[in-house]
Amino acid sequence: MFGRHPSIELSHTIIRADRYKGLDVTMWIDRADIEGDAFTLVDETKKFMLKNMRLAYTPKGFEMEMKTEYPIEALKEAITNAVVHRDYHIGESLLLKMFDDRIEIWSPGELLRPLTISQLMDLTYTPKSRNMNIANVFSRRKLMDKRGTGILRMNKFCDEWNLPHPEYKERTGYFGIIFRNPDYYTRVPEIKISAELNERQKKAIEYLKINYKVTPREYKQLFNVSDKTARIDLKDMEKRDYIIFVGSKKTGYYVLKLPNKLPNKLPNKLPNKLPNKNIGLKDI
Repeated sequence: MFGRHPSIELSHTIIRADRYKGLDVTMWIDRADIEGDAFTLVDETKKFMLKNMRLAYTPKGFEMEMKTEYPIEALKEAITNAVVHRDYHIGESLLLKMFDDRIEIWSPGELLRPLTISQLMDLTYTPKSRNMNIANVFSRRKLMDKRGTGILRMNKFCDEWNLPHPEYKERTGYFGIIFRNPDYYTRVPEIKISAELNERQKKAIEYLKINYKVTPREYKQLFNVSDKTARIDLKDMEKRDYIIFVGSKKTGYYVLKLPNKLPNKLPNKLPNKLPNKNIGLKDI
């Protein structure tokens, strides 16, 4: 695990990372097979999560302060624990699954008994590791604490973000850590849809509640209509104040127009860290 290319001999050491669109695994918008030594696995997975996470910008003095959707240090702690404590005798990869409302980290191998999930939840556990050599190296590098304070730190980071503490689950030979963001369900308020809208337009509003933006080309593909029909539908919705257009004619897209949620004009250019990014309505 500390060689240059451990996945050559141990292909299951690759972390399979996916960012899905919406709340299930039906569609994905980014994915990566992350490989390298143990330290690289942690660092590159952190980069993948940052790339696929909503960012909020708030003014602080004369500058803008950036805040990630989830506490990145808590996620890094969870990935580190997964890399260090997973069962390497099981020929399965570590899984990272990112959804609109949660992040799941699934590590091959259930908890090392007699450790239980209830002990993790109430902080009455005694730390145990099935991979002492890996744990010792990470400890000497000060990348983890062998005294078992990782869960306490993750809880603390989540408290600072006003997020619930991580959940722990065991499923078909995997141990999972789940970070939830309940703010997702309050991000988009109820929208009164006029009966004068056609069925495509009504479905488009529901689509935008989850996916945040739609281009004229995507609208055409979603409803299998012509360029002219897509343009007429979107212009009609814009005229009725359901959506607003953002950006240039070539690269622009439509988003929902929500009172007290979106400004009248959105930035034409997104930060470089967010290529092809879905933007959280609350985060603009």
